[in-house]
Amino acid sequence: MSFHDIQFPTKISYGAVGGPRFSTTVQTLASGHEQRNINWSAARREYQVDISPSRGSEWEALLDFFHARRGRAYGFRLKDFSDFELTTGEVGIGDGAKTDFQICKIYEAAGNWPHCRDLRKIVPETTAVALDGVPALSGWSVDNGSGMITFDAPPALDVVITVSCEFDVPVRFDTDLMAATIPGPHIHQWQSVTLVEVRS
Repeated sequence: MSFHDIQFPTKISYGAVGGPRFSTTVQTLASGHEQRNINWSAARREYQVDISPSRGSEWEALLDFFHARRGRAYGFRLKDFSDFELTTGEVGIGDGAKTDFQICKIYEAAGNWPHCRDLRKIVPETTAVALDGVPALSGWSVDNGSGMITFDAPPALDVVITVSCEFDVPVRFDTDLMAATIPGPHIHQWQSVTLVEVRS
């Protein structure tokens, strides 16, 4: 995957509209009953941002950012202000042999059908690990690009491993054209910019 490990300006992403999108094919049978097929096992997030109005250095920074990504060519990090924190999330249970654990967030649901989301873009310097509720201040490392926790020694049998961290969404522009308007001197607008999640 072509990806640049840089975060989209948070001043813009703070006003983003969007979130998780699932893909479900709904077929209506002759009887009137429905048959629903799940096409994606995990959601793909999609956002709309409006950059207007933008002036001076703000616009130059955005222009630089778009050029550096080559439009749709390279992905980047986006902070989704509606969902960017994992607080004491269970990522695994020790078996005395395994050392690698994927950071994930479990969305609990009524009826006991939780949804597990792997987190692959961890914000540096935000990760904390605990073993059976006791903070582990050392003996582990995190790959902020993949969301993988690696222990120096395998956690003991039945030890519950929990993680707290902040995370970003890997996205890309959904256009190669910056269709900006200029309503006045040194004022720019770029509306309805779509950002879509990329999967690794």
